[in-house]
Amino acid sequence: MKRTILWMFAAILICGTVSSLSSCTDSDNATSGIPVNPTDPNIDQMLVKVSVDVPTAVLSSFDEKSMGAAFVRRLPNTTNQIDNDTKMVFIKGEDIIGRPLTEWFETARLYLRGGYIAIEKPRDAQLVHLMENIAEQVSSAEYDILNRYGNVNIIPANADAAPRRVSSHVERLKNRIANMKLASSRAASEGDPVAEMVIFAIDGYYHHIPYQGTSVNSSYSDNSDAEVAGSTTTVNKEYTKNSSGMMADGAAQWINNREKSKQASKSHRYSRADGSGAINDLMSASEEYTFQEWLATWSWDAWEARRKQNAYTETMRIWGAHNIDTNKDYYFVEQKVLASVGGKKDGDARFDPQQTLYPGPYSEGEWIEANCDYEGEHMVKYYGSWFQEGNFNMNITGAGEIKIEDAVPDTDNNNVSRSVAVGTSSSNTIGFSYGGLIGESPSLSLGFNYGHTEGSTYTMTTTNNARELRCAKNTEGNKVSWTYTNSQSIISDSDEDEHIMASDAITNDVDIDNQVCWSVANPEGAYTLEYYGEPKMKCLFIKENDDEHGTTTWPNRTPNTQVLLIPNRAEQVWYMDITFPEIGQEGHLGDKGKLVEYLQRQFPSIYQTELRLADQTAESENTIKQLVDYTNEVLNNSDGAQTMKEYALDLGLSQYTVKWYTIDGKHDKYELTIYAK
Repeated sequence: MKRTILWMFAAILICGTVSSLSSCTDSDNATSGIPVNPTDPNIDQMLVKVSVDVPTAVLSSFDEKSMGAAFVRRLPNTTNQIDNDTKMVFIKGEDIIGRPLTEWFETARLYLRGGYIAIEKPRDAQLVHLMENIAEQVSSAEYDILNRYGNVNIIPANADAAPRRVSSHVERLKNRIANMKLASSRAASEGDPVAEMVIFAIDGYYHHIPYQGTSVNSSYSDNSDAEVAGSTTTVNKEYTKNSSGMMADGAAQWINNREKSKQASKSHRYSRADGSGAINDLMSASEEYTFQEWLATWSWDAWEARRKQNAYTETMRIWGAHNIDTNKDYYFVEQKVLASVGGKKDGDARFDPQQTLYPGPYSEGEWIEANCDYEGEHMVKYYGSWFQEGNFNMNITGAGEIKIEDAVPDTDNNNVSRSVAVGTSSSNTIGFSYGGLIGESPSLSLGFNYGHTEGSTYTMTTTNNARELRCAKNTEGNKVSWTYTNSQSIISDSDEDEHIMASDAITNDVDIDNQVCWSVANPEGAYTLEYYGEPKMKCLFIKENDDEHGTTTWPNRTPNTQVLLIPNRAEQVWYMDITFPEIGQEGHLGDKGKLVEYLQRQFPSIYQTELRLADQTAESENTIKQLVDYTNEVLNNSDGAQTMKEYALDLGLSQYTVKWYTIDGKHDKYELTIYAK
């Protein structure tokens, strides 16, 4: 038998045009022993495998076979309204308009405290409406969170200060919605959803592409192994519990990963940085965007590309920093790719043929057989599916002098660890733009010491890329490109009708990690990240009297564009003081030094008489609000807070007030009263 592969066009030509006379079916005794198309569309295969134990207010009803319904099935703790325990709001896009103002306030407060806003099938106008309503409530919600212990007072600097105090969280949400629209160019019109589901968290968001109208590219190889141009096919499928379950599983796992990360960070939430680490190790990314879609392989039995709905996950993590001393922006971008192909792995649910793109067989030289009874041509054999190739690139555009400082990996997945300097260790005004939370502490291994950050480098490390993939890097201008290709030949050299086993690394989870750091001298305005990822799957076919021998499938993707958050470029000088406002405490003024000394020793990242902070503008107050909130939490609700209160009582102080203020007249005054009793 001549070594060949049946490609889609040949299949349709030979069998598809005579479907009324004959049919193609899989052999009941496929060599692998695994049924090729066992999926029951009426069963949500993922129901018992992933659940999200996040108390959720479900404000809509969802169609039985939709992703929304599948997502609700993963939520064991749901209510139909927002209460004090709610950590996520889940709603249909079409139900966003017309919600009561009190609900928007509760949603804004939940969001600011580290909760989630999940929306099924949102349209652009609906997302804009959501953003506008939350924006109106953010200032009130921020103050409500700051004053949750009833002891924060904000004294306005002047009557017209409020319009200048636009929260960074509003700008972030606005930025995300604009980026989401750009990334959802697959939507046919303004009336189509921009996502199957989107989930907003305060420092990251999730986006699953619309399910309908999936566009699949295919190509094949000739006898010289040269790729022959193929076609693009649009697949429109009805929703099933199975397909929606796979999509919902990806969203559920995204939340679980975030919740696990939160728990891990709590163990060191009040520790102080020593200044020797790298910035991107010390703090959360400025933004994290997770984009999820399908991977596909050509399926002989189904006569189409067989998709796994949550198989491809691309996470963009972006750090933005500004060095005020040198007037330079630095943008570090990490592109993490996970291709969950499936395949055999003992004890892993991915071995379930319902959820794998690798149907087997799992032995060298074995095939799955299919019959096509047409003019004597009936035998077709095919084998497996694996990650064959990936093409990725990143670039940023904007004003100023943009320069690539470094990019990894270089080639052949070499393991590297090196640093890119962004300033000197004495520079104390490197201004970060990251997702600090009001009401829930951010990653505080930095000690929340915004004004005195000593870390001055980005560490770039690549260790997880699949070793069975060759890697080649290319730079052109400010653009970096990587091409990953399968390094092994699946077809056996000794017998053209035999194959070797594809390696576990490309038939299970394929991990790819690309990183770039750019600097921008004399920055102005916002910068735009352009990035692209093209994952390709391949499977092997043999058919009598045919010259094609490989089929490759991949998503029809367009380059993505992301407007980056502007780093904090403005320096502010704040002062901090402790006073005793209670009548009768004047005699304790001599104890102030003792209290301050103890506070500095117990909580060294809090008390500094002069704070040189970085923020969006000279008038903005995003950073100081985070500092006030952090101090409020530490002095009222931490392990050391009670000890601090006991020390104050030992000095005869029943209460004291911590104040933050400026002398430029542009900012509000913040007062935090601590009650020792």
